[in-house]
Amino acid sequence: MAEYLSDSYLAAIKGRAAGGEGPWAGAVELLRVRADAALEQAPVSVRENGGSPFFRQDAVYVEGKDGVIDKASNRKSGELAKLVSNSTLDLALGYRFFDGDDRYAEKALELIHTWCINNNTLMFPTGGVFDSHTAGGRHAGDIIIFGSMNNLFLACYLLRGYAKWGLRAQAAVKRWIKAMVDPQRELMFFAGREMYNNWEDARLMYLAKGALALDDLDLLCQVFDRWCMTIPLKMTDEGELHRETMRTKSMHYTLFALDSMMQVAEIGRQLGVDLYDYEVNGRRLKMAVDYAARYLLDVESWPHQMIEPVETLKSDASRFRCFEMAYSYWGDTRYLEVLERYFERPLPQGYGTLLFGRR
Repeated sequence: MAEYLSDSYLAAIKGRAAGGEGPWAGAVELLRVRADAALEQAPVSVRENGGSPFFRQDAVYVEGKDGVIDKASNRKSGELAKLVSNSTLDLALGYRFFDGDDRYAEKALELIHTWCINNNTLMFPTGGVFDSHTAGGRHAGDIIIFGSMNNLFLACYLLRGYAKWGLRAQAAVKRWIKAMVDPQRELMFFAGREMYNNWEDARLMYLAKGALALDDLDLLCQVFDRWCMTIPLKMTDEGELHRETMRTKSMHYTLFALDSMMQVAEIGRQLGVDLYDYEVNGRRLKMAVDYAARYLLDVESWPHQMIEPVETLKSDASRFRCFEMAYSYWGDTRYLEVLERYFERPLPQGYGTLLFGRR
């Protein structure tokens, strides 16, 4: 059966880098820098946020002010989760790219075991945000979990062939991931309304990576089916993601949604399931990518609210990973123009260029 990020897939990338081809040579060097830095990362635990083993987090935004960060809210659980998730992915990719260097795998497992299974440090796997950290405060939605933990799932998937990962420890980590994933299999609703905006996109991306880590093909099929069902619901005939453009940082949310959608589509592609060109009543993924690309190349004409300028998106290059995948698949040079308009490749975050860049 086809694999996601298989040995042969990664070997082709390593071959380009070894031949000095840009931007892959630079992308592999960037990976080495990040993986080596992660070797120095001390183990972290969610319990560093006030001692609780639960993922507790306040709402990100000021109540009644969409997109306005509440600077007084406690968001440390999410920050810790993102740190361990990103560090373990750096290390797992380092292990896969750099001749199976055991240092990277061993350090990744130290971080994973501390967060997931060691009795004195593990996060209780409730499957979502437990409650607010601040008494009387509103708690963040589970999308914080989706965005912060998915890379840890992918790291576990990439490490599954590591011979020194003990059977019992690996089984315990898988039980933890399953406990995190299972509650999120149910459809999401808000105020009685079925969700199909960026929350749903992030949920499906989270479930897809969890399914990879668990080798749960049935769950992957469910994710792909749900992804297909929501495509015609989430966009207009012009490709506008209208549930995102109604927000106060409309382009930020549009790109967040596109990134999650594209990640699922890329997992499907590598496993032999075509989501990139799936179409319902003329609506398909490329329409939404084209809509965003058009305005990113002419930001002054963007017709939707932006309480922060588009330039602030440069702080997180992973939001632009979708254009690496889009350019790789469709070959439309407008996507490359978007990337070069905002960044110098390789993208500094998200491994978009390394893993999905077009030759």
